[in-house]
Amino acid sequence: SMPKPEQNLWQSFKKNLPKKSHWNRIENRTGTGMPDVYLVLDGAACWVELKIITKNRVRIAKSQIAWHLSHNRCGGVSFFLMREAGSMSALLFRSADVLALCESREKWPAPLCECSLSDMPAALRSFVIDGE
Repeated sequence: SMPKPEQNLWQSFKKNLPKKSHWNRIENRTGTGMPDVYLVLDGAACWVELKIITKNRVRIAKSQIAWHLSHNRCGGVSFFLMREAGSMSALLFRSADVLALCESREKWPAPLCECSLSDMPAALRSFVIDGE
């Protein structure tokens, strides 16, 4: 199961999901690299990796890097949803940026968006639908 801060991020995010959403929390993912959540937002499907930013870094396992790069290479849609503990706003990155996200924050690309968790589902859905 996910660590407490990520669990809190998931609960806050989940509260804001629209009625027409389907989700699965992936529990037994140790070593597989599979993201935390599979999400369908009114017809738009994606995977979402939840990360807590601590000291301007996030912890991304080698298995997660491999999963996202492989999934992305095959045209799969996945994102990193990241937040500093206690922050009201969250950052969304595409999984193609996973290697940069392993670096410290000043090396990260610009996020797809930075917004409140209440606005994140609509933002996420628009990025899934519009693609690259």
